[in-house]
Amino acid sequence: MEESGSQSVVEVLLATYNGEQFLREQIDSILAQDYPNIRTLVRDDGSSDGTVTILNEYAVKYPDRFRVMPPSPGAGSAKDNFLLLMKASTAEYICFSDQDDVWLPDKVTRTKQVMDQLESQWTSDIPLLVFTDLQVVDEQLRVLHNSLWEHENIKPERIHRLPWLLTQNLVTGCTVMLNRRLLELASNMPSDALMHDHWIALLAASMGQSGFVNAQTILYRQHKRNVTGATKKTATTPLQYLQQRVRRSKLRETQWQTSQRQAQALLRTHNAQLSAKNRHVIEAYQPSGTVRTRISRLAALIRFGYRIGVKSNLGMAFDVLTMKPPQ
Repeated sequence: MEESGSQSVVEVLLATYNGEQFLREQIDSILAQDYPNIRTLVRDDGSSDGTVTILNEYAVKYPDRFRVMPPSPGAGSAKDNFLLLMKASTAEYICFSDQDDVWLPDKVTRTKQVMDQLESQWTSDIPLLVFTDLQVVDEQLRVLHNSLWEHENIKPERIHRLPWLLTQNLVTGCTVMLNRRLLELASNMPSDALMHDHWIALLAASMGQSGFVNAQTILYRQHKRNVTGATKKTATTPLQYLQQRVRRSKLRETQWQTSQRQAQALLRTHNAQLSAKNRHVIEAYQPSGTVRTRISRLAALIRFGYRIGVKSNLGMAFDVLTMKPPQ
């Protein structure tokens, strides 16, 4: 690995909104990274607490390392806040940061090492993504789950399976690093994208390459104001899993519909850039929600292997068979 590659600028995109309670800890953990060439770009989405005051203090104290974007109308969501940051970034590599976590000191270094390995194999002209595991903690940083991947049964190697990613995101945005090529693709994010991290994972799976760090690099803080976070697992057997699905059937139907709109947006936005194989996989996902018979819907999903595992497949079958056909 060349020395110059390891010293490339990594820009951290920090999106804030009424985050004064934990913000200083997060910023301090970014500034304390052992990677030598980090800068932070921040956009606040119209906070009414002391967030902006805190950001301006750091901007004055670290003018070469910490920059706050000028005030602008609120984007209204974390996804759109990050999108505006992505469009403003000029770095070759970027990471996303939430406002309430704590990064372990070697997070950026370890992630960049995997990025360098991907570039050695695929070159920087390919859209590249790296993500990591997280340690789930409470408000006081006491460990709740040592591994988010283990807690939520996330298999990071499935990042290479586009059919899986169409139905379930594996990537937690605050762990991500992407290269310039992927950033350019992701900056054209449509409104039907569910979240920035899911959209970016789909882009990498369909048009690029991905890698992961099989270690926890972030203390992922859970509190009552989280926009997203670790889920609470209660089902332990296939029967319990199906019972849980019954209770959540309406929510699941909405999730299916939104994931299919996201797949349609991927085709619409990047159709010309997709390989024939990946275009076929994405197109095959569409009939699962549009054909008239439930059995046909299920057959389409099974044929293309959209899910893996007993509980996941049982849940998928329940969703599809109970979902109302379109009118």
